[in-house]
Amino acid sequence: MTANIINVKGPLLVYSAGGQRVRLTKEQAEQNRRLIVDTASRMFRLQGLENVAVADVMKESGFTHGGFYNHFKSKDELATEAVASAFDHAARKLSEDIASGNDPQKALNAILADYLSPAHRDTSTGGCPASAFPVDSARSGKGLQAAFADGIESYIEIFAAQMDGDKREARQRAVALLSGIVGAVLLSRAVKKGQPKLSDELLGSARKQICKQASQ
Repeated sequence: MTANIINVKGPLLVYSAGGQRVRLTKEQAEQNRRLIVDTASRMFRLQGLENVAVADVMKESGFTHGGFYNHFKSKDELATEAVASAFDHAARKLSEDIASGNDPQKALNAILADYLSPAHRDTSTGGCPASAFPVDSARSGKGLQAAFADGIESYIEIFAAQMDGDKREARQRAVALLSGIVGAVLLSRAVKKGQPKLSDELLGSARKQICKQASQ
């Protein structure tokens, strides 16, 4: 059932697709908002920001187009929140995965190998926001770019914590590591249909070299 949210203050009046009035709590409204953000995040990562309309996101979320502006002022606001949310989830998972084993270095190498795999390149969920949103961020305004930059900083901090050397050197190594894995995935995706062997080579070579360097 699709629903059109009419009012977002206090108990919510919602009109279903059949015209029936339904009352939503504040908690339900927040759940609906999170659902829209999560759906937008996945669709934007898979298809690109310019190729996904607000109506598409709302339909995929199970709501009518009319309810969108009771949650967000614009598509840009939704996109900014979707980028921030994607990085929050990804950074949290990255930290948890590194800390999950007895050997953080081995855990990091496993994460890097998985990142530079055909499975991640071809993921149906959109994958990592760092490799899914760069083009959209470059073409967007300050708000979305700030959210993207915050996400990149969170990755750098996580990686730097695993690096040897002083704080400055550790950050430089983290920046190089992140740039390497993101660049490899971007290039691999960019040539996959035209030259699939090259696509695999880009990932394989990057995986071999980057994992080796990360272990040093």
